[in-house]
Amino acid sequence: MNFDNLIGPAILGVMAVTGGVLIVRHFFSAEARWERRRRRSNTRISSTAKRPMVKLSVRTKKERNK
Repeated sequence: MNFDNLIGPAILGVMAVTGGVLIVRHFFSAEARWERRRRRSNTRISSTAKRPMVKLSVRTKKERNK
């Protein structure tokens, strides 16, 4: 193999490594962590249970009339 055949793969390799570093750096930045945390805390609560989540011990007017 001569030097001319190695230039192309070497340039592609450097570009791939640089792209990977930029993506990983953004993913683990403090700003990205805060964005994930904000997204998690502001999403709707999805429950698969078919029952009330919390049963309050309050007597309503309907229950008192029974």
